[in-house]
Amino acid sequence: MKGQEAIALVDSLLQSANKKQKLNDIQSRVFLETWEGHSYQEIADRLLYEHDYIKKVGSHLWRNLSQIIGEKISKQNLQAVLRRYQHCCAGILHASEADNCTQDWGEAIDVSQFYNRQQELETLETWISGNSTRLIGIFGLGGIGKTSLSVKLAQQIQSQFEFAIWRSLQQAPQLDVILSNILPILTGSEATTNNSIPALMEQLRQKRCLLIFDNLESILQGGNRSGQYQQGYEDYRQLLARIADEPHQSCLILTGREKPGGFAVRSGENLPVRSLNLFGVSPPVCQQILAAKGLKATLLQCQDIVNYFGGNPLALKLAATTIKTLFGSDIHAFLVQGNTVFSDLWDLLDRQFDRLSPLQQKIMYWIAINQEGATPAKLKAEILPKVSGRQLMEALEGLAERSLIEDRRSLNDTASTSLMLQPAIVEYVRERLLQSAEQEIIANKLNLLKTHVLIESQTQD
Repeated sequence: MKGQEAIALVDSLLQSANKKQKLNDIQSRVFLETWEGHSYQEIADRLLYEHDYIKKVGSHLWRNLSQIIGEKISKQNLQAVLRRYQHCCAGILHASEADNCTQDWGEAIDVSQFYNRQQELETLETWISGNSTRLIGIFGLGGIGKTSLSVKLAQQIQSQFEFAIWRSLQQAPQLDVILSNILPILTGSEATTNNSIPALMEQLRQKRCLLIFDNLESILQGGNRSGQYQQGYEDYRQLLARIADEPHQSCLILTGREKPGGFAVRSGENLPVRSLNLFGVSPPVCQQILAAKGLKATLLQCQDIVNYFGGNPLALKLAATTIKTLFGSDIHAFLVQGNTVFSDLWDLLDRQFDRLSPLQQKIMYWIAINQEGATPAKLKAEILPKVSGRQLMEALEGLAERSLIEDRRSLNDTASTSLMLQPAIVEYVRERLLQSAEQEIIANKLNLLKTHVLIESQTQD
């Protein structure tokens, strides 16, 4: 809550208490200066008043507000009390408004433990509150928190809609199954027989609806080009195109590990289609996640853990479990033993790696081998068998769309692209390469060892 918002809240409190007037000019200035943390003496100097007069104005104001709210207010606790009061009032209001919203949460997860995505929530709420955003995509690596964010967002903004419906696509349901499930809710009739895209669009025009489709990658193909729909799921493309392109008063939120085909070309800062890429959490949030698991970590320890796992919340929770079960809750011992990718995280990365094309897997191997980073030109020169520039760039774009590679600019040459992997992903890819090479040696069927080195020379020689 900003200062002007706080003044508006105080004015409404004074009016509701039959004070018949808002804050006068000097009261407003004293309130605003106090809200910004200035002392009475600083306020007096700034406004050219005596210190005692400013103190009297402030004391009188805090006393009136204390009587109205029913809680003692002083210049020290002013912000905390008013923020708490505003939050409580908003909760009552939203609960009342939510009663008018038909909700169906499907298999949505519990987000009572939600860790500090406030900036992302505010961004998404801003996009939606203007009533001009029709389609939003939340994208990022597996485990980064897309599902939790979508549920938390829906809970916070449901009062703006007549309907709020959350559905998971993890089991890859056909679109007609989804429509036959959603349309009866929107029409209020179980006897709905027209479960078509035009029927849904008509409902989205007539009513303000919030739809959330989670785990979009489940209906997309793996392979070199990201965003391609699996055979039999192409009608989802038609649905998303119509929701994006046609005027209506509703909003569809997608979450996924990659953008669907046709999404990127439609999205933009001033367009009705918006995209949010979700990244890892900060060390203080890591500290909260570990604390919830019963682990006490310093910020420096959390910084090391966040750097290795890319701040991935799921990876942090898995690491916390490993620290408790294998290291007796000793975080220092976990960090000292060196980098490692434990079983649950390995399985998570396995699922993402297996969706890649053979060329993309080769690129991941080469980037992991090139410890100092790799440029597109260097990859094109080293990858065997040789690939065309078009094939390489298409594969790199697909990896970037899946949040698996990062573009880090050289400190000395900001125009130089250096393709990197997060440390945990590097560890996984190297270990997978070594395991595959070992199996080839045992079977006497060399493949990777003909096309990859296992360590790159450290000198120009």
